[in-house]
Amino acid sequence: MEGRLAIPMEWPAAFGGLDGAERILRGVWGYADFKPPQRRAITAALHGRDCLAVLPTGGGKSLCYQVPALLLPGLTLVVSPLISLMQDQVAALRARGVAAAYLSSTQTPELQAAVREATRAGRIRLLYVAPERLKTLPRILGDRTVSLLAVDEAHCISEWGHDFRPHYRRLGQLRGTLGSPPTIALTATATPETRADICTVLGLRRPVLVVTSFDRPNLHFAVARLESEPARFSALVTLLRGVTQGSAIVYVPTKNRADGIAKVLRWQGFSAAPYHAGLPGPARRALLKRFLDAEIRVMVATTAFGMGIDKPDVRLVVHVGVPARPESYYQEAGRAGRDGQPARCVLLWRDHDLELAARLARGHSSPGNPASITHAQAARRGLMTMRRYVTTRQCRRAVLLAYLGEQLERCAGCDRCGVDGG
Repeated sequence: MEGRLAIPMEWPAAFGGLDGAERILRGVWGYADFKPPQRRAITAALHGRDCLAVLPTGGGKSLCYQVPALLLPGLTLVVSPLISLMQDQVAALRARGVAAAYLSSTQTPELQAAVREATRAGRIRLLYVAPERLKTLPRILGDRTVSLLAVDEAHCISEWGHDFRPHYRRLGQLRGTLGSPPTIALTATATPETRADICTVLGLRRPVLVVTSFDRPNLHFAVARLESEPARFSALVTLLRGVTQGSAIVYVPTKNRADGIAKVLRWQGFSAAPYHAGLPGPARRALLKRFLDAEIRVMVATTAFGMGIDKPDVRLVVHVGVPARPESYYQEAGRAGRDGQPARCVLLWRDHDLELAARLARGHSSPGNPASITHAQAARRGLMTMRRYVTTRQCRRAVLLAYLGEQLERCAGCDRCGVDGG
């Protein structure tokens, strides 16, 4: 890209601080200025402060650690839960001239050895790793100093969170073995309990809290209760036919439903495809690329189509069924309208959907396991909120935002309030 700012490994000290960060933002990413929440998080990182940043989907979380990584003297270590997410971010950084790499089990032994050698030699600014590899990090890093530890999708730390990962729970111990470097934890949705748990587990010291509003005014929320599967499918087709520009995502609870609905939608003339964990990794990556390139306009997906999906022109997200947790629903629905333009989030449900969600919530606990019991309590609370969301006669946005610890002053768009939104 003409005019792109070169990034030497030895960045001049005169370019440090927020002025340097703004120069990097313009020169490397081509953006004119930071959003205020980004500015607060980046300032904290540059001053060696711990930070918890809860920014909405599309809020530019990755820049909060990627920009400081180009100013801090040592390595920025990024913990990320998905290999595909690491691959995408590293590819994008390298395309911009940033020395970034990742380590994963999908790489050949030779490539892993090359990444380790480049990291120890100081030729890598950002190293992405999965939490499962944390126990080998001291050997990988050698004498390299970690200037910043970034924990992406930090809600995975918490037993109160909707996507708890046991390996994430050990990040506090890892941080100690690395010399307790300044740490930034980032997520899109987290209840007050989840935020407190993240800070405790990581051992954040007087962290800077950057918690923005969860409200997305350009999204319109609606719910429809259907009496039969044919009626639900007919409602889905009607919604999809209303999408004249951009694309749509249809979330379903099972792999079989994804395959079946995608197949029938193709019979109806839609450019649709299924996406779920039962597909091989290369097939999923190919489907995602076709979706991002607008070759597929309707993706019918399970929750496997989740973190890291970044397509700005999704005009409609439909849930066929009731998700068990408000956080996951809000994240999935929030993949609509990332360009800031009006978009719709519609949930189509039947009575037995709540029974299925209740069984999933009960399945989270095992006797005598405190962590499992805590997670089950959170699951039950989430289920109660989703039940209230689909049955309420009051504002739907208010139900979701109250669960996330935010009081809504004015509805920007939902079917109960009769506000169109956007």
